[in-house]
Amino acid sequence: MKFSPKFFIYSFTYLLICSLLVSCDKNVVLEKNEVFKSDQWDYADAKTFVAEIKDTTVNYNILLSVRHSFNFEWRNMWVKIETTFPDGKQFEKRVNLVLSEPDGHWNGDCLGDNCDIQIPIQQNAFFPAIGKYTFKISQDMRVNPLGYIKSFGMRVEKSEVAKK
Repeated sequence: MKFSPKFFIYSFTYLLICSLLVSCDKNVVLEKNEVFKSDQWDYADAKTFVAEIKDTTVNYNILLSVRHSFNFEWRNMWVKIETTFPDGKQFEKRVNLVLSEPDGHWNGDCLGDNCDIQIPIQQNAFFPAIGKYTFKISQDMRVNPLGYIKSFGMRVEKSEVAKK
């Protein structure tokens, strides 16, 4: 079977585009999103994210990602974050994620019925030890289940600001 030069050009272009799309950012330590069945987040459905920190000489940015329906009823969403350090110590914090402006304009990118927002919860954070950090995140609103939440995720990336 003989292949034409166009075949090789198209094949090469396709492979190049695919490799660019799947290549990852070397600064990203963790990026994971969890989808909710029926677009509802129940108290018992805590999401767990594990970031393996290999370099304690740099700072990191920690961001949370929310995809919600345009019909979400509130401007914000409270979450509870339980962090477990490599040595087993734990820290718990309640975080307010602001999803819209006071005038009702959604933050983030909205298209059709979906709004996507990535919210920095800690900029230039440092991790004191090498190892696995486990983040268990649950919704902490007064309503259960919390409707119109489609997915929730976490991103940990190296900061471009040098550690002092």
